[in-house]
Amino acid sequence: MATNAQLISREQQLSTIRKSVNLVMPKKEAEAFLVDALKKATTLPKLNTKYTDVPSSKIPRLRVKSRQIREHTGTENPTGTGSIQTPEVPYSVKKVYWDEWIKDDDVWYNNTARGDDVETKVIDLVQGQFGVDLQDLLFNGDTDAKLADGTTPDPFLSILDGFVKKMKQSTLKTNLGANEPIIDDFVNHVLLLDEKYLNMPDVHWIMNRRIYQKLVALVQKRPTALGDVTLANGKLTEIAGYPIEIVQSLQSGFVALTPLSNLVPVFTRDLRYKRTADGATAAIKDSTYHILFAYADAVVLETEAVAWMTGEKL
Repeated sequence: MATNAQLISREQQLSTIRKSVNLVMPKKEAEAFLVDALKKATTLPKLNTKYTDVPSSKIPRLRVKSRQIREHTGTENPTGTGSIQTPEVPYSVKKVYWDEWIKDDDVWYNNTARGDDVETKVIDLVQGQFGVDLQDLLFNGDTDAKLADGTTPDPFLSILDGFVKKMKQSTLKTNLGANEPIIDDFVNHVLLLDEKYLNMPDVHWIMNRRIYQKLVALVQKRPTALGDVTLANGKLTEIAGYPIEIVQSLQSGFVALTPLSNLVPVFTRDLRYKRTADGATAAIKDSTYHILFAYADAVVLETEAVAWMTGEKL
């Protein structure tokens, strides 16, 4: 049986999260909160995230044409060559939220919370799940997604169009159909991408864990090691000279080769966090209710920088 001192200690620690909060975060703190949340995901921290104060605008890009050097004779006029281009890619964020009831007992009996700042642990939990869900949505979102009945919009995926749907707008495509993928399919697929993109330092294969494990098995069954793959300590690190990014929760039937800098998550610095332990519902649940509002979009800068694969066995 818990002693009075133990009961008092429990109530003192839980009291910090039972205080109602309705917080509109200052812009600097909102961005810092989002940065910490994205760190909980696997791939989002590796992307060039854009934080903005405008919900709908365009992302400018700087392009310079190649082979603009000319022989100097001393008679030239300083007119330039018109090689600098600044195409823009539109974005428009959608309002999203994450909410959950968190039980007092779950907080208390979590060993990591004992003796620590309970409120900090709960916020860390909220950030962690929010970051994981954001990655899932930003990659797999599809405004046309339906539930199993084929009619009802999927309440999660239909929020916005994610990276995968936008990458599929590229015409650089390998369709494996019903065939099992082989290493040569990936080696040949590289040839679809223009050399200017292949030379970019952050070009990666984007795939899910299932495809990755299938490729590891294919490599391990090879009678001899070939130069088109790199296997180190049982881990497949490269295919055709390009590293692999395993995206947690990425949908099946899709693999892409593209620079990571081509994928840009966009967030506004408008972030609200609410928490309440008031009311009969909170009392009967012996829980606190947490809700977090944010605004997000997924932008692919150049579809021509994406070569993607599809197939039933991917």
